Amino acid sequence: MLKKRTFIAGAVAAFLMAGAAAQDFKNPIRIVIPFAPGGATDALGRLLGPKLGKELSQTVIIDNKPGASGQIGTAAVKAAPPDGATFLLALDHSVVVVPLITPTAGYDAMKDFVPVGQVARFQWTFAVPMSSPAKTLPEFVEFVRREPQNGNYGVPLIGGVPDIIGAAITRKANVKMEAIAFGGSAQMMPQLIGGQLASGVTGEPEGVTMSRGGKVRILAISGGKRSALLPSVPTFEELGFTGVNVNSFNAFFAPKGLPRPLAEKFNAALRTVLNDPEVQARIKDMSLELAPTDLDQSASELAKSYAFWREAATQRK
Repeated sequence: MLKKRTFIAGAVAAFLMAGAAAQDFKNPIRIVIPFAPGGATDALGRLLGPKLGKELSQTVIIDNKPGASGQIGTAAVKAAPPDGATFLLALDHSVVVVPLITPTAGYDAMKDFVPVGQVARFQWTFAVPMSSPAKTLPEFVEFVRREPQNGNYGVPLIGGVPDIIGAAITRKANVKMEAIAFGGSAQMMPQLIGGQLASGVTGEPEGVTMSRGGKVRILAISGGKRSALLPSVPTFEELGFTGVNVNSFNAFFAPKGLPRPLAEKFNAALRTVLNDPEVQARIKDMSLELAPTDLDQSASELAKSYAFWREAATQRK
């Protein structure tokens, strides 16, 4: 009887140990960034990755998988096992918007991913080269009317806020605007700075950096209020270009099926990292607004974003 009890106790202990191991992270942890190196999301990942690794006692590898407005990297994370070895750091755009406007994307924000923590929010800027004769958005519109060949704007991704901005200008000013897509802001900005593009839409981090460096002129910004980083730049709404009262966010996602304990552990580590004064200062220097969330808030933010963009995609058709 004693041997039988010892066997049962040992079996239970082994089962519990196996369960605990099953709820631990794989080593190394891979953070996939679905954009090329050099952009704001990449910089954010390289800032947070090592610190997350320290908090989780794991090695963290940053894996850039750019292409197709974030589809390639995002789809790769969807296909990964939900075992804590793979996470996605992306914009709401690549996770939410792209599959709503591109049926062949092969993934769905609500069905295929677990949101494990938001990081930051940002607005979108509309800029022209310093060589442009336009000093304001109305002047840019008149410039395009005179020279229709300049009715183009570079975008770091297809759809989403950049698409809404182009549609707002077209609708309000009755000028044709053609979007020219790039594989991220890092690829687009040299073309805008060099004047190969008449205008360009980019996230606030890249826009502010280029503006402060005297390389581009920002004419308008998305959102419901002016940015504290660009107080002299009017919003599209102020200028009468409606429908651009929206911002974006950076967040971490995992493949659907990630065990709740791992999601909670990752989220706790992320919030600890985002509470670090050094990290907060770096994120502010990147022209991003810190916006940490717990798991429930992360799910709520994703649901709100999905509802907004699903309606926008319906109107777009």
